[in-house]
Amino acid sequence: MRYILFIGLIFSMTFNQVNAQDGYKQIRSDQIRIVDGKSFYVHKVKRRQTLYSISKAYDLEMQDVIEANPEIARGLKTNQILLIPILEQELPVELPPVVVPPVMDPPVYIDRDGLGEDPASTTSGYFTSQHPCELRPESKKEVYNVALMMHLFLNETDSINTEGPTQQEIESYNSFRYIQFYEGFLLAVDSLRKNGLNLNLHVYDLESNPSGTYALLKKTEMKKMDLIIGMLFNRNFEIVASFARSHQIPIVSPVSERESQVEGNPMVIKVRPSSTSEGISVAEYLSLYHPYSHTLLTRSWEPEVRKMGDQIYANCNALGLDVSMVDPDKLTTKLNLGVENVVVVVSKQKPFALNILSQLTADTMGYEFTVFGLPRWDEFVGMDYQYLQRARAHIFVPSWVDYSNPAVQRMVTLFRENYRTDPDNLAFQGYDVAWYFLNALKEYGSDFTDCLREINIRPLQAIYKFRRMNGDGWENHHWDMFRYDNYTMIPMN
Repeated sequence: MRYILFIGLIFSMTFNQVNAQDGYKQIRSDQIRIVDGKSFYVHKVKRRQTLYSISKAYDLEMQDVIEANPEIARGLKTNQILLIPILEQELPVELPPVVVPPVMDPPVYIDRDGLGEDPASTTSGYFTSQHPCELRPESKKEVYNVALMMHLFLNETDSINTEGPTQQEIESYNSFRYIQFYEGFLLAVDSLRKNGLNLNLHVYDLESNPSGTYALLKKTEMKKMDLIIGMLFNRNFEIVASFARSHQIPIVSPVSERESQVEGNPMVIKVRPSSTSEGISVAEYLSLYHPYSHTLLTRSWEPEVRKMGDQIYANCNALGLDVSMVDPDKLTTKLNLGVENVVVVVSKQKPFALNILSQLTADTMGYEFTVFGLPRWDEFVGMDYQYLQRARAHIFVPSWVDYSNPAVQRMVTLFRENYRTDPDNLAFQGYDVAWYFLNALKEYGSDFTDCLREINIRPLQAIYKFRRMNGDGWENHHWDMFRYDNYTMIPMN
């Protein structure tokens, strides 16, 4: 009888220990953060949790937790964030695929504004003698051949009304659609020639019909180009890009957001960042500036928006952020009191964005929250500034013009003097593309693409930070962050 009781006691003690261990396991976090190459669970201390219970939950000794979080030697606090070391034998948490940007060397900054000033008279504007990448003498030339290909619709110019056309008539002419890009480009070329660039610029007006593009590429001169700028419709660009790859000629895509342009073609350099890089940027920004926030991600239902939302969620998880995917109708019920709430809203629909903002404004008195609007909320017309102000709304934009910048002001003055009108966004894009890539050609030769990771020439409208993904072409990955404050947009980086 004693023997039976003894066995029963041992079984009861063992069963209780298993139950206790299972109870500890329930408080484990599944959020992971990588710090200095090591993986940690991100644990938020709840009321009545102890160092002992936390260490047991993660199968660690208490000293292991203290070593990773020295500040808790003086005691735990509710809502305190702990980094819990992950044992090497543990399997990683299952996550969606993550787009991870490549590791890049720190850029060499070359300050410049590009408006033809004497470098001795200003601290900005020109290259120093730095050459951050290995130069090959054979890549430097006395004269460079550059092709600018555009749809200028010159065959339609005879039909333009020159007797005082109205603004509506002017905007309807195809010949004026991209003319400011061309004018801005020529303005930069003029400045560069004055500063020593010896350049043969070949300008080609292409029709949208692919047959004309194929005919142009058969010309002998095309194989001798050192650089092609393709301000073209996508089908025409694909044809020219294929030719550029065959003849190892760098080709620049100035305004397209299509990620497919760089796929499988190492000669393509895409200036406009894509939505994928925006998703990477928002995750990196949150990790840097809101690492301990309670992050909620909601999205509308278009397939491309859902894909972007999934990617942001995956990248936030990979960086160890406390992020949850939330149905838009339940968003306000998931906010937490007494903590920083970050709400990431992914939608291309203005009504969806306004609905989310109105919910947050109406139902969340006492809650602290910041809204990040993606992918291009700056393009929404007529957004309610009171909603944006209350939500401390942040947006990402691929480029912006700071008209208080003296270099921008000088460019505007030169543009007005030459063309009797103000420059629009296309004019700045044309100027920046010419200034950046022709300077790179002049300084580093026809093999300048070897230097794209390392140089940082500051254009007027956008910052260029090029990355090559998976052996494909180059893409600019820089996004500017803005916050709405006092009914205006304030740059954050």
